[in-house]
Amino acid sequence: MDDIRNGVALAPTYHRAFDTGLIFLDERFRMRVNTQKEAELVALRLDGGLEGFKAHLGRIQLPPDRRQWPDPGLIARANRFRLVAR
Repeated sequence: MDDIRNGVALAPTYHRAFDTGLIFLDERFRMRVNTQKEAELVALRLDGGLEGFKAHLGRIQLPPDRRQWPDPGLIARANRFRLVAR
């Protein structure tokens, strides 16, 4: 069953970064970088532009209706699934 609380609208580049685990949503509704994935990019010298990319992260815009906010339980599950390292 589709549930609005199990989704976050992202621009394509950030969507791909989210899907691959480079970025994640924390329990305070802030988009953050997965430090383990960041270290992998640095080690492979694929981190060009990463600082500019990270500059746009932070607290997401939430709808006025709290019933439409992302579900913290689903956020936690997604982070465990993606092996997020802070």
